[in-house]
Amino acid sequence: MKTATRNHCVLLSFITLFFSIGTEAQSYFSDGLSATFHKERRQAFRDQLPENGIAVIFNNPIKNRSNDTDFSYRPNSDFYYLTGFREPNAALIVFKNPQSIAGASVNELLYVQPRDPRREQWDGVRLGVEGVKEKLGFQHVYVHTEFMKTPTIDWNGSGPVLFFDMGTIEGGSHNEPLNEMVTKLREMTLSKEVPGNTALNQIMANLRGVKTAEELVFLEKAIEISGQGHVESFKSIKPGVSERAIQGVHEFVHKAMGAENVGYGSIVGAGNNSTILHYVENNVVDLKDGLILMDVGAEYKGYSGDITRTVPIKGTFSPEEKAIYEIVLEAMEAGIAACKVGSDYQIVGNIARKIIDDGLVKLGLVKPGEKHPYFPHGVGHHLGLDVHDRGNRGPFEPGMVLTVEPGIYIPEGSDVDPKWWKIGIRIEDNILVTNEGPKNLSSFVPKRVEDIEQIMKEEGILQKLELSSNTSN
Repeated sequence: MKTATRNHCVLLSFITLFFSIGTEAQSYFSDGLSATFHKERRQAFRDQLPENGIAVIFNNPIKNRSNDTDFSYRPNSDFYYLTGFREPNAALIVFKNPQSIAGASVNELLYVQPRDPRREQWDGVRLGVEGVKEKLGFQHVYVHTEFMKTPTIDWNGSGPVLFFDMGTIEGGSHNEPLNEMVTKLREMTLSKEVPGNTALNQIMANLRGVKTAEELVFLEKAIEISGQGHVESFKSIKPGVSERAIQGVHEFVHKAMGAENVGYGSIVGAGNNSTILHYVENNVVDLKDGLILMDVGAEYKGYSGDITRTVPIKGTFSPEEKAIYEIVLEAMEAGIAACKVGSDYQIVGNIARKIIDDGLVKLGLVKPGEKHPYFPHGVGHHLGLDVHDRGNRGPFEPGMVLTVEPGIYIPEGSDVDPKWWKIGIRIEDNILVTNEGPKNLSSFVPKRVEDIEQIMKEEGILQKLELSSNTSN
């Protein structure tokens, strides 16, 4: 009883600590991006459409998890960016040039689910037509059954029609309204020029690649939450824990600090699993030694952090682990320094790759000029509403948020001395490009060897609560 009471008090203290950092109510309309933001983004989108063009963007379908259980719904990022609306079975139509519809000059239409008290009791409140007008500032809103019916759109007199063809939409009755809208659009545009994915992808990359000041508030908060998850996980990593327990520490911190979800499947891989780039099973228990690679990010108000750290399970790096780690860290820091206005990912990648290649040659793991499999991925990507966010691959501009994430991965069985096997190291930070140079938004998360080894001496939440993570799957 005393142990249970003490654990309960520790848990309450831990929760209080993180809520005191500054969580906010989970309302995407009262404290998320403003209706004005979305309206301005639609105008910027409209400005890039071809003359007399029409763009149609659908929200995501509902995804079935198993039997009668669905995955937690997440809107399509492009749709949310332009509307702020988060309900399924919805479509946005944007006109380059206003059309005269029912006696009004119209440059956009939004189709949404109708109110339905019976379904809302089960699935949550819907905004409906009037709610969307009030909360999101749209003037012309209709229920989805009116798509392609009323008002009548002059498709024949328009220019090109742009839309992402969603193909066959599964999910049964949940997605029937969306399926009907997509089918009607295909039928209506059979004789039209439909540039489709390429044109829309480019427009959205132009817009979303550079973040506004309003977006940066939420993106920086997502990065802060992600980083705090890493800091707390360092303290809990001790021999005997499991990959999944460490994943749980990250995600508990995310929720406690107000994040609604993870930005992507959490990667927590120990030993040889650290050499698997997108390892998400996280099912190994009773970790004893070696490294654990954690690529985990929180999603806050739709925006995602993306931070990776690799640390030793016993709290100190072996000589081989440290040697590889220092090469990756040097490549990362040089890559970050190159994230300046006018630079690009080819420049950053070349800098990081040369440091890694030279480092591996110095250790005798590869020969000079030899192609090797130990750094098999690019050095980074845009970050925002999606973890691999939309954005151009050309010169960096102020307001872009990028990742820099070099790595070295030496799987078991590699053609090197076995003492190097099972060493997988990736280090990743999130960088804001500014006119004054790169700003590292995740620099507060320890990444130097001595700093990591020092913080890992502290007691973590798993130990404080005397939770046994060494349990069967």
